[in-house]
Amino acid sequence: MAKVKLELGSVTLYVLAAILGLLATSSVQAVPSMARQTGYECNKCHTVFPELTRFGRQFKLGGFAMSSEKWDAAPFLERIPISGLLQVSRTATKNINTDGAMPDSFPRDRETIAQAAGFYYAGKITDNSGALIQYNYNGIEKKWGMEMFDVRYANSKSVGDKELAYGVTLNNSPTVSDIYNSTPMWGFPHTDSAAVMPPASTLIDMMLASQVGGVGIYALWDESYYGEVAGYRKAKPGIFRFMAAVDKIETALDGYAPYWRFAWQKESGPSSFEIGTYGMIGKVLTDAENSNSGSDRFRDVGADASYQFVKGDHIVSAHGTWINEKQDWNSSFPMGLRSNSSTDLDTMRMDFHYFFRRQWGGGVQMFRTNGDKDLLGYGTGEAVMGSASGSPNSRGWVTEVNYLPVHNIKLAVRYTAYQQFNGASKNYDGFGRNAKDNNSLYLLAWVLF
Repeated sequence: MAKVKLELGSVTLYVLAAILGLLATSSVQAVPSMARQTGYECNKCHTVFPELTRFGRQFKLGGFAMSSEKWDAAPFLERIPISGLLQVSRTATKNINTDGAMPDSFPRDRETIAQAAGFYYAGKITDNSGALIQYNYNGIEKKWGMEMFDVRYANSKSVGDKELAYGVTLNNSPTVSDIYNSTPMWGFPHTDSAAVMPPASTLIDMMLASQVGGVGIYALWDESYYGEVAGYRKAKPGIFRFMAAVDKIETALDGYAPYWRFAWQKESGPSSFEIGTYGMIGKVLTDAENSNSGSDRFRDVGADASYQFVKGDHIVSAHGTWINEKQDWNSSFPMGLRSNSSTDLDTMRMDFHYFFRRQWGGGVQMFRTNGDKDLLGYGTGEAVMGSASGSPNSRGWVTEVNYLPVHNIKLAVRYTAYQQFNGASKNYDGFGRNAKDNNSLYLLAWVLF
């Protein structure tokens, strides 16, 4: 059985990234265009990017539009908020030699790749509007596309002796508009890898990312009560086509899908606390390319909580999220694609992080997915991704260590360990593959410039 190991290419990756970091000046910022615009260093908005601080959440609520007098007085070309990103990574799965595996079961495994390379439009448009737009090359899928799109208009007003901050967002992924780091889009781990992942996932948990477009309204009352409602539909074909990251939509909504988000937050000295709920209801076409193919209905309801402590040299944060999905196979069951007319799927993740001087640190996460057995749905008969029992149940741990030589460069070592995969710890696919065979080591150098 193959063992995970650091090869020469991986070491070279980290040596080059470390040299780059050591040569950089300490004044370099996490997202340079926003840093230039506000005049603040990155630790004003971020603990360690991409996690937001109290000020960072306010900046996002304000439509990314706050700017310094120096920036406002600069020539037009100097005020165009463009930044770049580069992610270089290497993934090594514990065992890629398994009987019956498809040739593409482990794409880019044991290759040093440019995982993402592209640019941001990140910052102000007008005095009350701004955007965070990421367009990049995806080195795992080998495609260019719109990774992230969030354009906002924001304002505020006093109602009695309370402040109401409000706005409108046009975006391409449920939860991308959220201001907390406990919901799927901004939750840990903050980057994918080329490793095998359990196939069962709820609709709101990144299944629609960069495949939809939607408009939402949001508000924060008295710096305590946050609310957002939005509606999404598939990006292609349609008016939202420019937001899609892919040419072919894999999860195509049938009509509009409503989304909601409500939370209560409390700020007390160096501590911030949040507890909330979010969810959506949507119908998904059985055949993404045929609008007359019929659709299945999904109802996702989530709960989340987060805590953050920032004082002096120390940063502590913790997040938790739970999602329950009710799946009604109104089209797939009669077509013989599912064993049951309705099923349930639950996802839970909990993580804890610590950083010293925003330079050294990391985090650990426990994750779990449980759901009803469905032999037709999950028992594909394929090695690696199939489930011999028809169960979607998976659980395990993620551990990540980070080093930031400067604030805009993050070096990461991540290990993912599975205790259960697709319903079992041993021989889960019927081809002799064990859950721990999918354990993986991931190396990342992430630079913003």
